[in-house]
Amino acid sequence: MVKKIPFIEQSEHSECGLACTAMVLNYYDDHVTLSHLRDVYGVPKGGNTLTNLYQILLDRGIETKAIRVLELDVLEEQTAPTICFWEERHYVVLEKLTAKEAIILDPSTGRKKIRREEFIAGFSNIALILVDIDVTVSQRKKAKNATWVILKDILKSKKARVVVFILLTLLIQGVTIIVPRITQMIIDGADSVVNNGVQIGLTILALFVAYYFLQVARGLVLILLENLFDLTLMKEFMQKIIHLPLRFFINRSTGDLIFRANLSVIIQQIMSQRMLTIFVDFLFVFIYLILMISMSVKLTLIAIFGALLMGLISVVNSRRVQSITNKELIAQSKVQRILVELFEGMETVKSSGSENEFYTKWRNEFKNQIGLRAEKSRFSTWVRTIQTSIQFILPITLIYIGLMQVVAGQVTLGELISFNALAGAFITPIVTVFDSYTELLLLRSYFGKLNEILEAKESPRLTQADEKITRIDEIAAEDISFKYSHFEEEILTSVTFKIAAGEKVAIVGKSGSGKSTLLKLLAGLYDVSAGEIRFNDTDIRRIDETSIKGCVSIVNQKPTIFNASLYENIVLNQNDVAQERVEQAIFDSKVDEIIMNLPLGLETQISEGGMNLSGGQMQRISIARALVKETSLLLMDEPTSSLDNISENFIMNRLKTYDFTCIIVAHRLNTIKHFDRILVMDQGRIVEEGTHDELLQLKGHYYSIYVDPQGTS
Repeated sequence: MVKKIPFIEQSEHSECGLACTAMVLNYYDDHVTLSHLRDVYGVPKGGNTLTNLYQILLDRGIETKAIRVLELDVLEEQTAPTICFWEERHYVVLEKLTAKEAIILDPSTGRKKIRREEFIAGFSNIALILVDIDVTVSQRKKAKNATWVILKDILKSKKARVVVFILLTLLIQGVTIIVPRITQMIIDGADSVVNNGVQIGLTILALFVAYYFLQVARGLVLILLENLFDLTLMKEFMQKIIHLPLRFFINRSTGDLIFRANLSVIIQQIMSQRMLTIFVDFLFVFIYLILMISMSVKLTLIAIFGALLMGLISVVNSRRVQSITNKELIAQSKVQRILVELFEGMETVKSSGSENEFYTKWRNEFKNQIGLRAEKSRFSTWVRTIQTSIQFILPITLIYIGLMQVVAGQVTLGELISFNALAGAFITPIVTVFDSYTELLLLRSYFGKLNEILEAKESPRLTQADEKITRIDEIAAEDISFKYSHFEEEILTSVTFKIAAGEKVAIVGKSGSGKSTLLKLLAGLYDVSAGEIRFNDTDIRRIDETSIKGCVSIVNQKPTIFNASLYENIVLNQNDVAQERVEQAIFDSKVDEIIMNLPLGLETQISEGGMNLSGGQMQRISIARALVKETSLLLMDEPTSSLDNISENFIMNRLKTYDFTCIIVAHRLNTIKHFDRILVMDQGRIVEEGTHDELLQLKGHYYSIYVDPQGTS
């Protein structure tokens, strides 16, 4: 196989199959992104099957066939990328298999060459091989790089600063050129130096002052550009990520997202400190070359040969370094992921005695990261040392050959010293330009990481919804269905109901019946796969997202408490809320009992994740947070599961005094009895509806759950 398969890294733990599919499609110039495939097909729990991958490829014009491989000769004969089932739980793309080795692209670790025996040990004997291809021209359009577009916009919007930076760099280089010329004049005109010592001294002082202030000015402009790069890129990243739908975060690691966010700093450094000077460096290569030729053609050819040799070494080094860096980025992401999981779940780790397991897991991944860094450093040490050795020996070589020309009267001693200085100045930008190739390759890797976020599809309500509402008077669900991904079974199927303004409704059912999912659909956190949810007879998908959030409060099953004061945790984004409403919410949620036991009351600082609170206290704070908001629809998912019966009864009775519509998912009978109507769900459908007493009389699903859970008569 001559053509290389482009590597695409998986971003979620279950999307290795989707990443392999994207690699195959990109190989055939169908420049589809992993984000696009994820938006269209989703990622089923546990990942895709080979049948799923077959269907995705077929949809985009590539026909494949799943085979059980009994003899590896079949794979050796393949000239097209082959998706292989790996270690009974993973997918990789096989690029080449020979009698001694295999080249595979593992979406979790990168491209690697392994021994044939290692391939046999990992291969699960099932593969997806190419049968036919018909990729349409429309699919071959390559998407613009979102990160590069942002950076180009920065450069365009701040042309003046960029131009000033380049001009200052030109002036600095101009001052640098003068130094060899003055050196030549001093050496060749030694007699006149004695008579014009003061003038020469003043000239040197002027050069020092000019060089100093030009460098300071350029440094200050560079600081402005660096801050601009950082601010703009991070702002775009953060604006994008906070507006992505909840579905985007389901299978993603917090550590990986933090790692990607931090890449913006590295990109800024490369762009501001390296890329902006390439043009100037390249321009002065020719200026130095002209000056050198005017002094000695022979010495110039030697300098050019040395510079090109160093440049070639730099290119060889760059390609290898980029390959290792791609693997190192994946390793760094894994280490960050483990650390975040450890810190966020420290209580569980401690209580389960899993410290050593987490330490071992971290140590292995960190050891891998260090190993890759060492491999990169070893390779660079061997290769780049050749470059530095040439740079070290070249001046001596030039002086040796130049002295022969001095003896022959072809150049003066001053010209030789001046030439040597110019040769050093000539080689430096050559090496810089070639080193910039390394930086460009690294930028491509970093851009790929950020683009995964920047090119993700936002909620359509942010851009397409145009209806606005100020309150919700009626809720209607008409034949709604929902599934997380294209290939999964439906979690909700043909659900229909109506809820009037001010009504208090409970949703009950066995675990896994779709109750919490239905609540998230009503909150606008997910969009239905089929059917309609209507607020005030308007499809929720046509309502502006800000309007929905202004009318809906939600108490999650696992409330998040932030590292802020108790007051800030309750008020959250309601900055202009009346103090009376805050006090009422605190009383109705029994948070006043928490305040009495805190040293600073409402100003007490809460630990991150509510580590210094009990589960019941966090639930009370979450309920208070919802009640503070002047909402017309309150959605609650198991809001009192950690509360005692007395507190639960009190809060439920207080909720009745509010005029908002309330929908609650609950299991406890003590909670359910307070509500006007009960919807009973089973296997994604509403199977019963009525009051507590009416449902008991039916002796159906509700009765079997709360009165006769064993199903006895």
